[in-house]
Amino acid sequence: MEELTNTIHACIAANVSSVAISTTETDTVIQEIAEYAAKYTHKLRGQQKRRRVLVWRESVGFEEYGVFTKVDGVKTQVDILDSNVAHTTTVERIEDPSSRRGDGKKTYITYQPEDMMPMATIPFALDFIEAYNANDEGRGAIFVLRDWHRYIDLEGNGMAAHHVDRQLHIFESLVNGGEKTVVMLSPNRWNADNIPIELNQHVYNMRFPMPEKAERMTRVAGFVNGLKASGEFPNVNSMSDDQVESVVDATAGLTRTQMNNVLCMALVANKNLDVGYILNEKRKLVEQAGFIMTRPDTGFELIGGLDPLKQWALRLRKRFTKAARDFGFTRYPSGLLMAGVPGCGKSAISKALANEWNMNLLTVQATDLKGSLVGESEAKVHRLLDTAKAAAPIIVFVDEAEKLLGKSEGIHDGGAHDAVLGQFLSFMQEDDSGVFFVFTANNMEKFAPELIDRFEGRFFIDLPTADERKEILRIHLKRLNQDIEKFDVTELVRASKDFSGRNIEHSIEEAMGIAFHEDRTLTMDDLLSTFSTVIPTSKTEKNKIETMRSYVDNGLMRQANHLPELDFDNEENSGARDFL
Repeated sequence: MEELTNTIHACIAANVSSVAISTTETDTVIQEIAEYAAKYTHKLRGQQKRRRVLVWRESVGFEEYGVFTKVDGVKTQVDILDSNVAHTTTVERIEDPSSRRGDGKKTYITYQPEDMMPMATIPFALDFIEAYNANDEGRGAIFVLRDWHRYIDLEGNGMAAHHVDRQLHIFESLVNGGEKTVVMLSPNRWNADNIPIELNQHVYNMRFPMPEKAERMTRVAGFVNGLKASGEFPNVNSMSDDQVESVVDATAGLTRTQMNNVLCMALVANKNLDVGYILNEKRKLVEQAGFIMTRPDTGFELIGGLDPLKQWALRLRKRFTKAARDFGFTRYPSGLLMAGVPGCGKSAISKALANEWNMNLLTVQATDLKGSLVGESEAKVHRLLDTAKAAAPIIVFVDEAEKLLGKSEGIHDGGAHDAVLGQFLSFMQEDDSGVFFVFTANNMEKFAPELIDRFEGRFFIDLPTADERKEILRIHLKRLNQDIEKFDVTELVRASKDFSGRNIEHSIEEAMGIAFHEDRTLTMDDLLSTFSTVIPTSKTEKNKIETMRSYVDNGLMRQANHLPELDFDNEENSGARDFL
């Protein structure tokens, strides 16, 4: 919050014409700007004056906002805001007492064109800013343009070229004034793709991020203290500091408005601030943004084999502790990249990793982050990264990441691929909030080398070895409530040669389906029969598997499977790469 105020203040002091703010919390930003305007005055005609805050939206025009506080029960507008009473203030539209409606309803100070035809207020907004005279009005002004990204993008349905030229003229005229400042708001990330190059030199770009833990702690503590003071909620009165901190942790990943709404909903629903309720509501909100957040309840115990990968992951878990910082580590780990044959368990590993590390798992399909419109992919990735950072520490699982970050030959995307790649590269290089990415890929060759280098762990998951197949068989038979001692596991290992883990799982389930249909128990013959009908992954994906094995041979990835010493005279291990 302080960053926003400081940036606005610095830009005004340096005569920067416009500030472009990326935010999904428009009302909060307007509130901060209004409080800034009340607190930091400017000198006009030898007097210290409060800047006006004029907020524009297409359907209304300009409305004036001010800061109000209650003095002896009477609401009063604040011109010079004392930081000591900031928490008692509200930001509202300023009433227009001279224009009271006959029915007694409030009206507000509004500036709009006479002709309110569709899109009429777009050129009006520019006319109004240009015509505004601080001397005549007695005060300078901050013009806040809501959702201005809709009207400034030349390649979309945005502002016509002459409107951009007009805006350029305005910005140039504001450079040396300091009395008028334009703030452009957008829920998408402002960048070179949606701000015409002519305007860029006059615009300062910034993001208004989600609240981090320190701010959330202040907000939740204030909320709790207010409830305790009221004495109406005994369950809240008895909350310990640890319980309050649990609530704070549960709100990670929410905007300020969402935090307030979820806390109030929890209070109404349960008469207390139940963490389980908050987490459930948060999960719904995250899913509305197109993401799935879970807390997996199973770990590596359901993953057969892959000991090298498991051992690496368990060692890395300690890197997220304070002890790691004390030891000398300066950053959290940033990611794991996995390539593997279909059905090898890449998704299961991401879930098990979240369980082992006691972290939430944010799951997203790479294709869901791709957009057809200019800037849409960047906006989706921006929301993903902001959500992940606010909810950190967290694991972000991106399946088939090459569909988003892999370069496609002969396809021109207007620079969207490079922009998205740059977002991930920058985030993984600079962020240290505890966001750990797990990427899966079927084609490593599509990735830029600089992206591959961002991952501490790079593993190839091959078809399971004989020992791993034995473990997988035991896991699935036990999971399905079967008596393992009834079956010749060694024979099943031979019968499942060249199978993936998914091949084994589906074959067991098919055999059980046969037994269930015939109203009897599962037999060894059922299993061998279904195993014999499987077309193994080793055959259906032969070329792809050989390509991925070359990643290990070339030193690009590590082997995730624990490979036995190969006996090439043994039928089971005939061939340099046939270690099954």
